[in-house]
Amino acid sequence: MRYRMELLLAGRTRDELGCLEGLLNTQDDIHVTTRLLVNGDSDPLQGVSALPDALVLLVSDNWAAELAAFGERPAAERPPLLVVGPKGNVELIREAMRAGARDFFSPPIDDGEISQFIRQLARDRLVSDTRHTARLTAVINAKGGSGASMIAANLAHRLAVEARHAALVDMDVQFGSLPLYFNMAPGNGLVGALEAADSLDVLALEGYVQSHDSGLDLLASSPEYALPLSEVSETRVEQLLQVLGQTYDDVVVDLPRWIGGSTAAVLERSDRILVVMQQSVAHLRDAQRLLDILRHELHLTTTITLVVNRHDKRSAVSLADIREALPGVEVVSLVNDFKRVNQSINVGSPLRDVARKAPVTRALKALALSLDAAAAAPSRSTAPARKGLLGWTRLGRA
Repeated sequence: MRYRMELLLAGRTRDELGCLEGLLNTQDDIHVTTRLLVNGDSDPLQGVSALPDALVLLVSDNWAAELAAFGERPAAERPPLLVVGPKGNVELIREAMRAGARDFFSPPIDDGEISQFIRQLARDRLVSDTRHTARLTAVINAKGGSGASMIAANLAHRLAVEARHAALVDMDVQFGSLPLYFNMAPGNGLVGALEAADSLDVLALEGYVQSHDSGLDLLASSPEYALPLSEVSETRVEQLLQVLGQTYDDVVVDLPRWIGGSTAAVLERSDRILVVMQQSVAHLRDAQRLLDILRHELHLTTTITLVVNRHDKRSAVSLADIREALPGVEVVSLVNDFKRVNQSINVGSPLRDVARKAPVTRALKALALSLDAAAAAPSRSTAPARKGLLGWTRLGRA
C-alpha cells in the first residue's frame, strides 16, 4: 500500500486557497487540509496538532511575519515548505529560502510544478525511512583556544584508523583551520556542499571532501570562501547532515564557539557533545554558561562530556573543583603535552603518527573507544533547539 502524504495549505485569501486546493487534489496519494489565516495569525502551523508532511504557504502582505514565525519554530517542528507568492519580489524570495523553503512558485501554477514538488517529497520520505545514520559527535570549546580543533581532528583520525568510515567537518566557515592539521590545502568543500545541499547526495558529496591517507574524509573551507555564521542556513546544515549520515559510520563536527541556528542543528542531532575547557576560573565560568544553554535553552538531553585539556595536577582549579561546579557531567582529562601537540599541528600530522605512545595520544584513543561504550546506551535528544527562546547567543572570544 502506498503512503498517502498529508499536505497543509495555509493562506489568508479564501478564493486563492480554493483554487490551489483544487490543483493539489488532482495529485495522486495526497490529502490536503486547508487553514485560513485570520487577523492575529502569523504562524501558519499554530495550533496544528499533527504536523503535515509538507506545508504550502500562500503568503500575504504580512509575509515577513509569516515566514519569521515559521523559521522560529524548532527544526523538528518545521515540515518541508513550499511558498507561493508574487513574482519579482526578491526580498520575499530571499526570506523564503532563509526560512527553509524547498521551492518558490508564483501564480499561475501548473500541474507540472506541483507534481515535481510532490515527487521530490516522496523521494525524500523514502530516503528518510531507509537511510543509514552515522554516529555524530560534536566538539566545542567552552572558552576560545581550549583545544577543541585539536581534539576533533585527532579523535576523527583515531576513528578512521580503527577501520571506521569517518568524516571530520570544520563548521567554522570564517576561521576554520582543520586542513592544516593534516597538511592539506583548504578548498571550497564545506561552503560548496552547503550551497548545493538541497540537491546533494552520497555520490555528489565525494566532490567536496578531501581524503587523508588514513581514510579520514575532511569537509572544510578556506578563508577566501568565508561566510558570516549567521548566513549559514540551518536547513542546509540539516540537509548536509542527512547525507553525511547516509555515507559514514562516524561524523565528528568541530563547532565554532557560537550558538545559533546552524550550530544548534548539529548539537540537537549529536549522539555525544564534547565540551572542551582548561583549568581556570574563566574557563569554568564559560563552561557553566555553555552547559546551561545546552540544557535549559536548547533543552538537550544528549550525553555531554567535559574534556579538560592540558590537565595539570598542580593547577589551582582541580578536577574535583570542576566536578563539584558541574555536577552530573562526565569529566575526562588530557595531559598537558604542549610540545608534542604543537609539533603535530606544525607538521600537519595527527598525534598517532608523530607520538603514538605519548600519554596524550593514549588518552585520545581512550576517548575514541568511549564513544562505542556510550553508543550501547544512546541518549540522543528528541527535544529540538528553540531559537525562539535563545535567539542568537554569541559566547564571545577569549
